[in-house]
Amino acid sequence: MHSMPLLAQIPMFRMEPEHVIAYISFTLFFLFMVWLVDTGRPDGRTYVLWGILLMMLSCGYGLIGIPTTAIATTALQKVSFLLVLGGMAVSLLSASPTTPTKKEADHV
Repeated sequence: MHSMPLLAQIPMFRMEPEHVIAYISFTLFFLFMVWLVDTGRPDGRTYVLWGILLMMLSCGYGLIGIPTTAIATTALQKVSFLLVLGGMAVSLLSASPTTPTKKEADHV
């Protein structure tokens, strides 16, 4: 009887210097952009911008092609979706309601 191996054979991934440089470049660009976006007081717009930046970072990590960053890419995409969704919710919920205009009182 032929038995199947329990673990699949995974080819060894060789880390190239280009991968390391791309990883560091994407990370430093992300940190620089977060520093530019940071206003000190997070509001809905800031959360949305952080989510967009995080999605850009996850796309950059996906382009590198390292197996370990593929795991991080899916996690970062989920977190960025939650940041954008939460930022939109904060923006909608914190908006001040419109006040009706004062009607001129009729003095009879």
